[in-house]
This record gives sequence, C-alpha cells and structure tokens, in this order.
Amino acid sequence: MLNNYDDSSDQCVLCRGHLPPLRYTCFTCKITVDIACGMKPWPQVIEHPLCHSHPLIVKGNEVSASCGVNHPCHSNHPLKLIAFDALTDDAEKTCILCEKYPRNVCYHCYICDFTSCLRSTRIPPPLVVEDIKTHQHQLIRISKRISYACDVCGLKRDTKDYHGSYICHQCDFVVHGMCIGLPRVISINRHDHRISFTYHIGPDYSKCGVCHQSISQHHGAYSCLVCPNYAVHSRCAIERDVWDGVELEGIPYVTEDMTPYKVVSDGLISHVSHVEHPLKLHKGNILYDHEWIRCEACRDPVGFDSVFVCEKCCFLLHKKCANLPMKKKFIVDTELYKLEVDNLRVASYCSQCATLSDGFNYSSHDENRKVDVRCFSLSEPFVHAGHSHLLYFRKAYYKRSICDACMKMRHGIGQMSILSFYVVTKKRVVKAGVTFVKDN
Repeated sequence: MLNNYDDSSDQCVLCRGHLPPLRYTCFTCKITVDIACGMKPWPQVIEHPLCHSHPLIVKGNEVSASCGVNHPCHSNHPLKLIAFDALTDDAEKTCILCEKYPRNVCYHCYICDFTSCLRSTRIPPPLVVEDIKTHQHQLIRISKRISYACDVCGLKRDTKDYHGSYICHQCDFVVHGMCIGLPRVISINRHDHRISFTYHIGPDYSKCGVCHQSISQHHGAYSCLVCPNYAVHSRCAIERDVWDGVELEGIPYVTEDMTPYKVVSDGLISHVSHVEHPLKLHKGNILYDHEWIRCEACRDPVGFDSVFVCEKCCFLLHKKCANLPMKKKFIVDTELYKLEVDNLRVASYCSQCATLSDGFNYSSHDENRKVDVRCFSLSEPFVHAGHSHLLYFRKAYYKRSICDACMKMRHGIGQMSILSFYVVTKKRVVKAGVTFVKDN
C-alpha cells in the first residue's frame, strides 16, 4: 500500500474507477488497484443468473466470456461484453434499457447497435406488463427507440426519456414505459376539485390547466367532473411540484367547511380572528383615506373597498380577506396550507417574497414555510397593468433571471409569464401596478 504514489495510471485496473492517493500497487506487474478492490477483490468466476448460461471468468484485468450473452430484451443476436471505450463513434452510447451511460464496460450487439449496461443486462425490464389501469390486454416491450404519440400522455417524443415503449398488438395501443400505471384520481395544487384520468378527453377541452398549451382530444388526460372544460395533460398533472403523489381512487370525497366565520345576522359575522366582538359589513361607498387604517389580514390600505368593521375596537378586514379559507392549496407547493390569524402584532417574513408582515399568513404543516395572504392569493390568470395579455404561473428554474418590470433578479414565488414577457410576482411590483413599456 502506498500513499500519494505518483503513477501515470489514474484508474483501478479492476473497476476502472478513479484512484485515490491511497492505493495498492504491484511493482512487478505494474498494476494498481484502489482500497475497495484491494481489500475485497473480484471473484475469479461469476455465475450470471439471468442473461448468461455460462460462467464469466476474470482474465488478468479484464472480464471475458467464451460466448455472447443471450439477453431476453434482444433475442435476435448474442450481446458481447466489451469495453465502453471500444464503441465506435456512431454506436449507441446509452443503455437502451435504462437510458444511462454504462461505466467502463457494456454489452453490445454490433449488428443491431443495441447497447446495455451491466445492471440492466443482469436485471432487465419486464418484457410483458399486465396493468389493468393502463390497458385491458398484455403490453409487450419494444426494444427499439421509436417516435410516436403515446396513447396515455399524447406526447410525440423519443422514448429515450420515457423508459422505453410497450405495445398492444390487438389494439395498436402504444405507451411509454413511465406512463404505465398512472393514478386514476388525483388532486393537484392548480385546481380545487379532484381530477380523473380518461383516455379520450373529447372536443370540449382546448388548454391544459397547468402549462396552458393545447390539449389533444384523441389522447389521455385528466379532467374535472365538477368544472366543465377543465383538463390537464397527463404528464403535467403528475409533476412533483403539482401533484402530492397520493392516489385517491376508492377514497370517498369528504367536504370540509373552510369558512373562517359564522353568520350572526344580516351583514354581521363572528370571525375567527376577532371572536371578542362581531364584525359589521360596510359596503364600498366610504373612503378610508387615513394611512393607518389598514386591513388586519393583508395590511393594505382600505380605500373604497367593502370591509368588515368592529364597532367597539379598531379592527377591520377587507371583505375578500374575511373570506379567506381556513385551508387552501398553494400554487407552488403540493401541501395543504393552514390560515394563521393569531399573533397579529408579531411580524414574520414571507417565505416567498421575503417581505416582513404582521398580517394573516398561511403556514405549511411543519410551519417552516409561512406565506402572507397577498402572495398566497395569487391565482391564474394574473392581470398586470404592465402587459396587455393574461399572465400564467411558470416555475422559474433556469430560463430568464431578470424581471422585465423592475429589472432585478427574480426572487421567491417564480414567474408570471406570457410568451416572451416575464414579470416576477414580488409584492412591490404587483402592489405598485408598474406600467411597463417594451421597446419594439
């Protein structure tokens, strides 16, 4: 064993992994291995249980076999075990079964340009799938990359990113591997009701409720049984920032009262945030022009808005703020948030816009994320004075980091966008009603 041994070899001769400074070496044979291979070397003979009927033998620093591997996913020709670097420039470099790059060695068919990594060769994907949720007949795997419109998600994309393809020859039904077994009934953060999967959405649906792109009537999608014309692409509905991962089929729908107040009489309510006295409705014909007269929920000035007022103490709520539900889904999270109305004089930072506020807020289950009611009330479509079109929410990852309204870096909730126009939903931008004029 040597430490900081300066050798031109930078790979272990057994696993082809990177050599750390501490390694084993033989000066006679001029070979070097890492600590793991040195402490627990490879066995001389490997019995391959699934894909090869004969043993694989270690010869020197290479694994070889006297014949090819008869793989169930490629039964036409045997697969040869070769070094990954030995593949020609035009050969398939990714494993056709798992879509990952093999490390050091792989199995390859030169006739069909079929490449498989060691793991997928040993544990291949199923050749036949029976999933009654997806299709009534058996689905047979297609061990080639083809382009088609998946009958479940409708996407016309290469199967490279969708875990292969399966087909029913009786029905000409073709599906991506990752679209098999989609949930039947789910709840997403973009809609208040449950949505259900159907294979033919019909002609009455034009736009997806998540990405707002066109939706095909001839392929699968999710639709709402309560709201007509609301549908979502199959892949959009199960995105991890849209769906909470819970299958709701067979679970009865329970309607929960989310109203934050009780009606005392006509125009008089008892609100959870002010149980000491009832609040009386003042309709929007009175101007509250004092700067200190603000809504206890959103902390915005009242103006001409309709408000609920306590006539015994200085407590006031916008009518719309008094109707904020006790629990609500958030457009950027799959968790159900709860309305917090206590400790109104204790200011806290909104986790989305980083603004300090002592008004109402919605908190996550673990209370690690608190969002003030203004950010939480953002919905689609969003109307902004700086643009003539409706704006829709889009998760901001890497594209476009500068707000076109304030010319500052995006922050928090993401972006409201329409085509090439983007506006960050920071409170100071929305609240100010920025007038934006775009050149050309």
